[in-house]
Amino acid sequence: MRLYAVYDYWHSNPNFLLMRCGILLIILSLVYAWCRWGLAQKGFGPIIQLGNTSLLVYWVHIEFVYGRFSILPKGACSALKATAGLITIFLAMLGLSLARTTWKKWRVRVSQ
Repeated sequence: MRLYAVYDYWHSNPNFLLMRCGILLIILSLVYAWCRWGLAQKGFGPIIQLGNTSLLVYWVHIEFVYGRFSILPKGACSALKATAGLITIFLAMLGLSLARTTWKKWRVRVSQ
């Protein structure tokens, strides 16, 4: 029986939570700058595109991450493998979003 707390940076340290929150704030700031003043104003904005089909993207990404079509083993990934999975899912959801909006525009054009 232990009489002391087990120090584990990756599971029980509040600093790890704060670091993750800081990383998210940096990413959100960059996304906001991209959409507000960056290339999204002149052309394509991936976050704006994903927002246009957010419910579909959310549903399909849940299936890829947690459901039957999971592309990575749960709890057994290195940081590099998890990053590659994140990029893969992001690009797949962006492609799905583009396909959905393209199909929707094509369907409207054909029906006129």
